[in-house]
Amino acid sequence: MILSAWGDAMKKRWKRAVMNWMFLDTYLHMHGNEELRLENCRRILEYHDLRVRLQTKDFIIEIWGKNLRVYDYSDNSVIVKGLISSVHLQEAR
Repeated sequence: MILSAWGDAMKKRWKRAVMNWMFLDTYLHMHGNEELRLENCRRILEYHDLRVRLQTKDFIIEIWGKNLRVYDYSDNSVIVKGLISSVHLQEAR
């Protein structure tokens, strides 16, 4: 019984380590000022037609513009389309 609980704790610790390893880098791909693709996104914090806030492992990314829409939130990537006027990176705490 004790070994089983210890084994489960080790599995959880290794799973966290692997997940941290997989989410090391944030990749932003811009296509002009009308499309932004973000890889390794953890979650959408805020979503409006003027501002989208996204969280990655290391950053909070704020995208400002007009008629912003979020597409393809799957496999830890997000596509934001619209007229993008600025992108702001803030270190996550």
